Amino acid sequence: MKKLVIVAALGLSLSGCASRYAATPYLAPAQPIQTVSLAQDITPSEASAFEVASVGSNFGLIGALIDAGVQDSRKDRVNEALSGVKFDAEMEMQAVLSQALQSKNIQVTILSGEDRKKREFLLKYPKNENGQATLDVVVLNYGYISAGSGQPWRPTVMADVQLVDADGKQILLKNRIAYNVVNPQQGIITLYPDPQYIFSGREEMINNPEKLAEGLRVALTAVAVESVKLIQ
Repeated sequence: MKKLVIVAALGLSLSGCASRYAATPYLAPAQPIQTVSLAQDITPSEASAFEVASVGSNFGLIGALIDAGVQDSRKDRVNEALSGVKFDAEMEMQAVLSQALQSKNIQVTILSGEDRKKREFLLKYPKNENGQATLDVVVLNYGYISAGSGQPWRPTVMADVQLVDADGKQILLKNRIAYNVVNPQQGIITLYPDPQYIFSGREEMINNPEKLAEGLRVALTAVAVESVKLIQ
């Protein structure tokens, strides 16, 4: 299981190795969009805390397993710190996305439904009775990332964004947004981290939970605002 965690995390951090991402530019409908339903279960249940080129992973399978244990421990401590200040990523994203849409004079309702089984777009969109389109924002990963041992830690977010018409059949736009991702894939929207939110290591992160949470809040807000900007 820990080995799978390593592989999954590396898949996010080394996305630059993959082929160029093909976005779907915004296809404006005949009538300007004034009402949108927002899909729920936007964020993962926990934040990540991942060191990309860590020392333990360089010593074969045993080293990788030990490293996974260290990575898991760091992640647990970071999430405990965030829980202590009642940071709720899902609530933050719903609020900022709603505010960003409303700033464009678009009314927002939350689309009811079950939580996602995977961090991917909904497989089926119900006919939208409350809006002209459904905005589906899927945060694939959020948390803190370090490029290697002894390197600083900064907030990171990777999200997929899709807008579909009221019938749930036609894709009106599709894109991927990366906030401080190592080797971002070509073709995606890349955002750079706020330099105020840098930590030297785990102890500094967990000893400053308010700043830890605020760094994620700023990162998620940047991704949410960028998502809504795609609706031109």
